[in-house]
Amino acid sequence: MPNRQMGTNTNMTVDDDTPDQTSLRSLNVELREYLDRANNFELYPGAERMEYDFIAERQNVHGTNLVESTAHLIKGCLGAGILGIHEGYSYGGLWTSLGANILIGFFVPYNMLLLIDAAQRMYLRLRVPRLSYPDLVEAVIATGPMRCLRPYRKIFRYSVDLFLFFGFCSTCCIFEIMIARTLKEVLETVSSSFKNYNFPIAIYILFVFVPLLSLCMIRSLKHLAPFSLVADVFCGVCVLIAVYYSILYKTYEYRPAWKSVRGLFRFCGVCIYSLDGIGVALPIENYMTKPQYFHLVVQWGMSIVLVSVVSVGFFGYWAWGDACRSPITIHMPKDRASLALQFLIAISLGVTFSVHLWVPFRTIWHYIGRGYKRHRGLWERLYKGIYVLIITGFSILFSDLTEWMSFVGNFFLGTVVFIFPAFIDSLVIWGETHSAYMRIKLLQNVMIMLIGLTLCCGAIYSYI
Repeated sequence: MPNRQMGTNTNMTVDDDTPDQTSLRSLNVELREYLDRANNFELYPGAERMEYDFIAERQNVHGTNLVESTAHLIKGCLGAGILGIHEGYSYGGLWTSLGANILIGFFVPYNMLLLIDAAQRMYLRLRVPRLSYPDLVEAVIATGPMRCLRPYRKIFRYSVDLFLFFGFCSTCCIFEIMIARTLKEVLETVSSSFKNYNFPIAIYILFVFVPLLSLCMIRSLKHLAPFSLVADVFCGVCVLIAVYYSILYKTYEYRPAWKSVRGLFRFCGVCIYSLDGIGVALPIENYMTKPQYFHLVVQWGMSIVLVSVVSVGFFGYWAWGDACRSPITIHMPKDRASLALQFLIAISLGVTFSVHLWVPFRTIWHYIGRGYKRHRGLWERLYKGIYVLIITGFSILFSDLTEWMSFVGNFFLGTVVFIFPAFIDSLVIWGETHSAYMRIKLLQNVMIMLIGLTLCCGAIYSYI
């Protein structure tokens, strides 16, 4: 079989005058060949497992090992959410939130493994070396046992794209609000004039619009990647310092163990947002030199993520109570060193904002940019400026940070983290065997989909 390099929604940005080499290849050829083999009774479950080696076919020149893959997973999960998880704890209550956090910390990596296991089964069936999340859901619907859904495979694909797109856009809004809050705290501490004027958060969002716009004018992700790595490390250190102050310098008082059902739903949204890494799971697996050991990446990586999120959330809320605010670094002492750290945090979050904005904008530009052959770089920057302006407008209109995280976590991520992985896995394993184990696994998948549906409904209920 010839090596067929599948599209994985990766983007390469070269010179300013060169069109983007965006790989969004259709699966029509592979799906048609698979269905032809199946209809001619040449394909049996597991028959091609020894004939096709997707690991050898990938030929990853710059493949990642287990340590690098684990680091990528941790970086993909720990973002804006960990800076606001302590405020999420204030919605659900101390001990209720702790229990829910641990429970969600089990389901999120489990659903990642469901997704990866389904993808690796599909590699063998379709004889392709890799699939992206939208590729996978399209392929599973097109080849699955529910023939009534096959004509709508593109709708399922675009649905996953849409949910991931809105998730990334919301993350950009969250970063912008965090930067504005941090800047407001620093300026009102060092300047009595700012404190007396007490500008609303919308004014500070407008303050940071221009520098963020300047950062986003950088077209190539490779120029932002080194700064992003430094920013992530710096934010991590600052979070550890903030937790240290929470544990050392605050008097622990009584915190309610339970508050309300609505508060619990809001906490679950913030928690899912803080732990989610489903969007990076398949890209990481696609470029591993040993993808068969992805479960080890999930076990180690998500354990570190869960411990980090629980530590910040539990001790942050226990120390600061209902007066806690996001980001947690706001609660650091008001000395010069802490204020300087907070100012640097704002700069670091700005770099992270530009990296996160790069991903959803490339999805838009793939379709818009087709009509611009001349002065392509100029048009790209113009549309990106409009896109940043829209993000800023939403940040001003909806400036409650934890409400953003809660709704995104429950509604958008509840769908792509819970419902789609369980649904995909059910269609992949359907008909492979009628053993009791498979029946139990299908029942588990149904329960996971019901949990995801409950979270989506809870997102609407908690904001009525």
